Amino acid sequence: MISKKKLFRVFPTTVIYFTVVVCFLANFYDFDYVVTGNLIGYSIPFNLMLLYFLKELKYCVHTRIAVCNLIALNVFNLLNAWGVIDYDTYYLTYDLITLLIMFIIMIIYSVKK
Repeated sequence: MISKKKLFRVFPTTVIYFTVVVCFLANFYDFDYVVTGNLIGYSIPFNLMLLYFLKELKYCVHTRIAVCNLIALNVFNLLNAWGVIDYDTYYLTYDLITLLIMFIIMIIYSVKK
């Protein structure tokens, strides 16, 4: 069984190589770019990888929460692309989540000061 530490070491390289392969295949196949971009491109896996490195390199909580906000954007893009939510719901919900995350960041920053 692969250890958790080894999996995290291999994950960034795998994400980058997989993205290069999909970009190459995009020359021959017409992808749905909203879905493909959010699932394979520089999106959910890439943001998770970035979040891991931000945690390992001990970045501040504000930066990590900002990356979580990017993941929320990718999830809502997918939900809108698949027709789970309409555009008005997508826009309102994402806007509220973004404002909530920024509000939480401001509270954390104020308390630490």
